Parts: sequence; structure tokens; C-alpha cells
Amino acid sequence: MTTTSGDRSMTPIERLFLSIPTLPSIPRVVQELITTLGDDDADLGALVSKVKQDQTLSARVLRLANSSHYGSRHKVGAIDDAVALIGLNALRTLVIASGVSGAFASIPGIDLKLFWRHAGQSALIARSIGRKARLNAEFAYTAALMHRIGQLLINAAYPSVAKEIAAENHDLDVTELASVERTHLQLDHSEVGAELARRWYFPAAIQNALRWYGDPMHEQAGPYAGVVHLSAQITLGLEHGEDDASIAAALPDPLLQKLVLDRPDMESEIETARDAQQSAAETA
Repeated sequence: MTTTSGDRSMTPIERLFLSIPTLPSIPRVVQELITTLGDDDADLGALVSKVKQDQTLSARVLRLANSSHYGSRHKVGAIDDAVALIGLNALRTLVIASGVSGAFASIPGIDLKLFWRHAGQSALIARSIGRKARLNAEFAYTAALMHRIGQLLINAAYPSVAKEIAAENHDLDVTELASVERTHLQLDHSEVGAELARRWYFPAAIQNALRWYGDPMHEQAGPYAGVVHLSAQITLGLEHGEDDASIAAALPDPLLQKLVLDRPDMESEIETARDAQQSAAETA
């Protein structure tokens, strides 16, 4: 990729965001909810009332609440039902997830249905791993849901370059993919996703998870980066048709030790995730 004399003073991240035809935006109520993440004293009831007034957002939230992506086993017919079934904190996560996914109507070269299916599966696994690691499960869910969001922005900003990257992205792990992206763009999707999270005022822990999930043993990587790395790796293994034992054996020991998790924990997660995947396929 080449630059002109007018944009040489900008960083690659700045150039990318300026190159996106229409920057993704999220509803104001979603922005307000993002600022309450990690705030145990936030008045979520008032914000839920605002969600109920937004019919489009409410419909997306209920659709997600009833999908396999969130794992609800009960029919959720109204926002108040969702509050009763999953609680205010989990509902907040659902609203944010709905707002984030709804910010991208179409992206060149990306099947958004498949993209969000992968993200949703990763998020479910991350939420459960987060609980086992004694972390904020909703932070883990949100970070995993967004872990590849930088790819959407790369495709939106530079569709022709993204097509070249995709041609080289056959069975590459996240580290190898990042290397290909940096060769073409001097940045990678992890950096882009973290920058979008910063611009949308997500907590620093989620920004960190997006930035370092591909390199979770980096000295700057926080624990959520590790959770997202594990959830994404498990999801890819399931998508590639690998058996449970192979997926579990491939998970890195140093990362499990960092998160104080053991391999039997992960084997249980993989089995549960596979059951959920099969159940979703049967009801699709």
C-alpha cells in the first residue's frame, strides 16, 4: 500500500479511520451503557427504560437474547422478561452487543452472518472461561464478541488490500494473520479493533483484550486478552471440525497457567461449546 505526500505525517491507524467511507456509529443509549461497564453503582434501570423506547434496538436485543449466540434456554418476549431471566448486567451486555453488531450494515468481502456467528460463539465460550478465571464474565463476553472487529474496518477502508490479505489468509493463526496485515498496511486488526474500542469509550480492560488477544503472553497483555485468545482458538477448532481432545491439547500451557486454569477445565468448555453448536445447527 502506498501513501501520498499529504498523509505521510499521519499514523497508519489515522489513515485507516480517515479512509473509511462511513464510520460505524452506535445508538446513544448504547454509548451510555458502555460508560457504565465496571460501575457497580450505575443506574441501569433508567437506561433499560431508554432501550425499551428504541424499537429497533429492542428488537435486535430480543432477537439476540433468543438466539444460540447468548445461550438463553427460555423464550424472551420483552425487555422486562430479559431483565427477569438474565439480570441487568447481562442485559447491558446484550444491548451493547446488539448495538455493536448493528453498527455494520454491510462490509465488502465479509459475510457478516458468518462473522457474527463466529464472534457469538467465541463470546459464549469467553464468558464461561472468564467465570472460571474469576474475571468479569460480561467483560470477557464483550471483548470476545469484538475480537475481530478490526477486520471489518480494514475491509471497509481498504477493500482491495483486504482482498489480497484474504487470499493469503488460508489456515493462518492470528499471529500469522497479523504479520500479513502489517506487511500490507503497517498495522493489524488487533490494533484497529482496540482503537475503535477506545473511540467508543470501552473500558481499558476491553481495549487491552482486543489489542493483545493474538499475543496474550506479551508483557502488556491483561487477563482478558488470554481469555479471548482461548475462546477464539476453541471456536476455530470447532469450526474446522477438530475433535475435542485435539482442540484441548493445542491450548498453550503458559497461558492456562497465567489464568490459573487447567486442561480439564478447557475440555469441559469445549464439550459444552460443541453441544451448543450442534443444538444451534439443529434449530437453524
